[in-house]
Amino acid sequence: MRQLIGNKKFYQRVLLIAVPIMIQNGITNFVSLLDNIMVGMVGTEQMTGVAIVNQLLFVYNISIFGVISGAGIFGAQFFGGGNHDGVRHTFRFKMIASLILTAAAATLLLFQGEGLITMYLHGEGNEAALGLALGQGKKYLAVMLLGLLPFGVEQVYTSTLRECAETVIPMKAGIAAVFVNLVLNYILIFGKFGAPALGVVGAAVATVISRYVEASIVIIWTHRHTRRNPFIAGAYRSFYIPAGLVKSIVVKGTPLMINEALWAVGMAAIMQCYSLRGLEAVAGLNISSTIGNVFNVVYLAFGNAVSIIVGQLLGAGKMKEARETDTKRSRSPWRPASASERFWPF
Repeated sequence: MRQLIGNKKFYQRVLLIAVPIMIQNGITNFVSLLDNIMVGMVGTEQMTGVAIVNQLLFVYNISIFGVISGAGIFGAQFFGGGNHDGVRHTFRFKMIASLILTAAAATLLLFQGEGLITMYLHGEGNEAALGLALGQGKKYLAVMLLGLLPFGVEQVYTSTLRECAETVIPMKAGIAAVFVNLVLNYILIFGKFGAPALGVVGAAVATVISRYVEASIVIIWTHRHTRRNPFIAGAYRSFYIPAGLVKSIVVKGTPLMINEALWAVGMAAIMQCYSLRGLEAVAGLNISSTIGNVFNVVYLAFGNAVSIIVGQLLGAGKMKEARETDTKRSRSPWRPASASERFWPF
C-alpha cells in the first residue's frame, strides 16, 4: 500500500515543485475569471467575441504545451543525469519549434481570423448582435496576435526552468503578470484614472503587456543566474542539436503534441456546437470553463510535478525509484480531484 500512496518524503518532493505551479496557475485562472466578468459588464456581444478568440488561441496555447512537453521529457532526464549540454540542446529544440509554431499560428489567424470567428456566429440571434460580436472579436484578435511571441518564448524558458527544479521564479513572474493584467484591465476596459475606455481592446492590450512582463522577468533572471542555469550559457551561440536527439524528440514527442492539439481542437468544436444556440450559450460556456479551470490546477500541477521528478530519476539512472514514483503518480491526483468535486457544485 505504501508503494501506491507514497511516504512523507515523496509528497514533500512533489509539493516542492507542485505548489508554485498551483499558485501560479490558480491565480492566473482566477484573474481570467475576473477578466471575463469585467468584459461581460461591457456587453454580452463583447464577451462572446472575446470568448471565441480565446478559444482559437487556446488551440495554439495547447499546441505549444504539447511541443514543449515532448522535448521536456528529455530535458528532465538530462538534468537528472547532470548533462547540461543535453538540457541546452532540448532548450534549443523547444525554442525553434515554438517559433515555427508561433509563426504558423500568427499567419493563419492574421489571414483567416475573420473566417474562423464567423464559424461561431451562425446560431440563434439577430444580425446586429452577431455583427457586433464579430467586430469585437476581430479587434480583440488583432491586438492579441502581438502576444503570441512572448507567450511562446516564455513557455520555453519556464518549462526548462521547471525541469531543472526552478519553479519559484516562474511563479513570481506569473503573479507579477496577473497583477499587471488585472490592474490594466480595470483601467483600460472601463477608462479609469483618465485613460480612455477601450472595452475589449483594453482587455487585449492588458493581456499582451502582462505577457511581455512575465516573459521579461523569466528571461532576465535566467540569463543573470547562469550558475544556477548552466544550460543557458552559450544557448544562442549556435542552433546545433544532435540529429539523434531531434529524431528521438520527434518520434516520442509527436504523439503527445498531436494528442494535445486534437484535444484543443475538440474543445473548440464543442464551443462551435454550443454557438448554434446563440451568443448567450457561448458566453455561458466560457464562464463555466473558466470556473472549472480554477479547480483543475491542483491535480494538473501534481501531474506535472511527478512527471518532472520521474524524468529526473530516469536521467540519474534510478530506474527502480522512477518506477515506484510513476506508480504513486497514478494515485496522487485522486485526492485533489475529489476535493475539487466537493467544491464544484457550489
